[in-house]
Amino acid sequence: MKNLSPELKVGVFAIIVVLILSYMTFKVGSLPFTWDKGYRLYANFDDIKGLDEKSRIKIAGVDSGTVEKIILKDGKAELTLLIEPDVKVYSDAEATLRMSGLLGDKYLALSQGTSQNSLLKDGDKINNVMPSTDIDELTNELKSAASDIGDMAEIFKDIFGDTERKSLAETINNLEAATSGLEHIIHEERVPLHNTLRDLEKFSKALGDKGPGLIDNLSRLSKALGDKGPTLADDLGKAANELSALIEENRNTIKEGMENIRSAAKSADSIARKIDAGEGTLGKLLANEKLYDSLSKVAEGAGKTLDAVERLRMFMDLRTEFNFKDSKGKESFNLTLQPNRDRYYLLGVVNDPKGSVETINTTLNGVDSYEEKVENKFEFNAQFARRFKDLVLRIGMIESTFGMGADYLFPYDRGMVSLNLWDFNAEEVDTTTAHAKIGVDYNLFKHLFISGGIDNFLNEDRRGLYIGGGLKY
Repeated sequence: MKNLSPELKVGVFAIIVVLILSYMTFKVGSLPFTWDKGYRLYANFDDIKGLDEKSRIKIAGVDSGTVEKIILKDGKAELTLLIEPDVKVYSDAEATLRMSGLLGDKYLALSQGTSQNSLLKDGDKINNVMPSTDIDELTNELKSAASDIGDMAEIFKDIFGDTERKSLAETINNLEAATSGLEHIIHEERVPLHNTLRDLEKFSKALGDKGPGLIDNLSRLSKALGDKGPTLADDLGKAANELSALIEENRNTIKEGMENIRSAAKSADSIARKIDAGEGTLGKLLANEKLYDSLSKVAEGAGKTLDAVERLRMFMDLRTEFNFKDSKGKESFNLTLQPNRDRYYLLGVVNDPKGSVETINTTLNGVDSYEEKVENKFEFNAQFARRFKDLVLRIGMIESTFGMGADYLFPYDRGMVSLNLWDFNAEEVDTTTAHAKIGVDYNLFKHLFISGGIDNFLNEDRRGLYIGGGLKY
């Protein structure tokens, strides 16, 4: 090195610096050291805004090539893709423009495709292309969606005005009062209620043992009621009128009876005061300590019995449904008594605008004529239900006829899908077979739910969609 001239030393140093800068340029810019390494594929896009030449091509997030060239051809952007030689691309591959960050830089995402298809070779074209979504378009769509949400909020505001909100508040207050009254009744009537539930449990067991025969008997009873229903309804109407007349005739007697009851209550209060003071035979008996101990033991046993009644859960729901086929609404009120999680008893009343049809036969001049009269009547529900995890099976009376049903419960009891089948004798208006109904209930809030489905789908003349909702406590 000592014998080298200064000019040669400077030249060698300059060459070394150029080599180092070239290496750093290729390294930082992720450029290949040898040009044209790999094979070329082509793809056409309608719009490649933000994508430039030398942009990276990634497969599964791994760099697999570069966009070598971009030209305008027939109104579209034609991209020349330089793919690394060890990367295989098949004919069903898909090219997509994607952003690599919030600043809008784009790269070309490429899927290899499946090996069942043929390999793409140098000069082949990728036919499956997916452009990226423009940020401006997304912004406009978000603005449009926000405007629609605002319009919907205004509609709900118009629907639920001051009058509607006041009515809803009054309804909730009435329901709270009804709940308080029912709670008071349950507290006062625990022993009779316990006996009733015990009888219901025995009935459930007997129903499981004799279910098939009971179903046959109920079917025959339903048919008999269908044949004699109009006559029975007339008899009940006459009985109601006679009862009303009897009450009117004996109004004064009833009033005197109420006065006597009040007088008896005052006497009972006086007797109770004397008993508390230890006066009379009964008062002395109550003051006896042995008798007190015996009564305490009896009370303790009664308390254990009442604990089982306190575990009883009770639900009420008010619902209304509108049938688009009949253009009519149907209202119902149901009370559910649930002694435990696995079974419950459902009682309810339904206001059916097209309950049943009555055929009236008249004879004029030896000619028979028939007239059909549609009855709008109240009907009753009384069912026993058994739950198996998320499935509930029900059997009993549905809308005053024998029926059965099943419910599939959503996770966390957010709603359910219900299937009901009743009126096997086709006593309803414009029906030829049983009444079948399938629908979905979904709980929007804790006490508010919506419903919808298909009603009477086995009868073509009555089949229709329905929507509805209600309150549940």
